[in-house]
Amino acid sequence: MFGLLSNELRLEILQQLWERRGEALSFSELQSQVAVRDSGKFNYHLNMLVPEFVRKSEAGYLLAHAGKQAIGTAVSGHFSDVSDLDLGTVSAGPCVLCEGTLEAQYRDGEVSVDCPECGELIARMPVPPITVASITPERLPEVFSLHLLTLSRQLSRGFCKLCHGRVDSKLTALSPEESVTHHPELNVRFECRACGDETNLNAGAVTMDHPAVTSFLFDAGIDLRETNVWTFDSILDPETKIVSEDPLRLRLVMELDGAELVLTLNESAAVISHERRPSG
Repeated sequence: MFGLLSNELRLEILQQLWERRGEALSFSELQSQVAVRDSGKFNYHLNMLVPEFVRKSEAGYLLAHAGKQAIGTAVSGHFSDVSDLDLGTVSAGPCVLCEGTLEAQYRDGEVSVDCPECGELIARMPVPPITVASITPERLPEVFSLHLLTLSRQLSRGFCKLCHGRVDSKLTALSPEESVTHHPELNVRFECRACGDETNLNAGAVTMDHPAVTSFLFDAGIDLRETNVWTFDSILDPETKIVSEDPLRLRLVMELDGAELVLTLNESAAVISHERRPSG
């Protein structure tokens, strides 16, 4: 795919079709828009895009879904040099592990939140340059939190963050695989069946999309959209216990405002039971 899109003329063809917003263009109309006199050369590059990126109909040429995705990728800056994006190091709130001050920074296409005092990496995720290019440094933690919440929901609902293919998820608590979470039993690994991309998330973050958790937070006056997700120690650092090894069952106990939410997760990190009760 990358070879097909490495030519500037092909990208220009996609761009011209994108700007027409669904209006079909004939061969001659499209050729005139990209200003290429050599019909043979133009025809060759256009045919390289059909049918994956450009769809040919009776009315003319239209942008296919993959072509729209290619334009979106180009606009997002995934293929751009990110070295010029320097937002510095920004305070990202208190560390839930040691009460130190977290630091967020954007480097090499990724945002990371870590604690310099206890040395723990709290969160790290690829973020397109366009997501952070127009924000002030102070807003980096807020924007990253929303981005992280969006991606964790996408993964927990079964879709790859890169290619949107289906993903398989599993708790790695009883496996020899290395954990990236503070407590190894909380590590959830997602693997895409299509592209093979792997992502590790905290089991608490995975459950934040479940109605029992969102209502638990809402009743405590917490809106996930307005608070940095890594500040919820009751969600990301809950009381944990493996209650069964075969089949694997992990129990999480989250506490807020005098109430507890007890979740049981299966080997795929899906919530199979939940109970709310008074603390203690």
